[in-house]
Amino acid sequence: MSIYYVTVGKKEYQIEINGDGYKINGEAIEAVLTALKERGIYVLKKDLWKREFHAEAQGKGQYILDSEGLHGTAKVEKSSPKQRQSSSADAGDLISPMPCQVVSVRVHVGDQVEKGHQLLVVESMKMQMTLYAPCDGTVTQVNAEPGMLIAKGDTLVKIEGC
Repeated sequence: MSIYYVTVGKKEYQIEINGDGYKINGEAIEAVLTALKERGIYVLKKDLWKREFHAEAQGKGQYILDSEGLHGTAKVEKSSPKQRQSSSADAGDLISPMPCQVVSVRVHVGDQVEKGHQLLVVESMKMQMTLYAPCDGTVTQVNAEPGMLIAKGDTLVKIEGC
């Protein structure tokens, strides 16, 4: 099994490849990806739907993507950018318990919070979960915004004073 973090614009996706199976942000995808003979051209098929796209490498982990008149860039990495930012968790760090999408953020940098204060609402597999402050303190960092895709283990909020 391989896990990759793909960033396209401001969106981040966690892609898990296990044999012929794929998961995107924890959700199984029933599709077939085929590389054509021409270098960099791929076809993605699901039932009767299919899309052809071209991926051109632009250096380590950087790709230019073209599909049906749409152009974009993608960065592919083996670890989440957020995981690298916060490789050592402190007692006041709120860590994502699973891959999810942020629904709402209920705190800002500088806010005073008490243990159990609502910090974020996230959604995974169509279920919402409220995440709470692990301790009393001051919010010093918020690494989430509504709509953002989060990987398991990412630091979402830092609280000083724990």
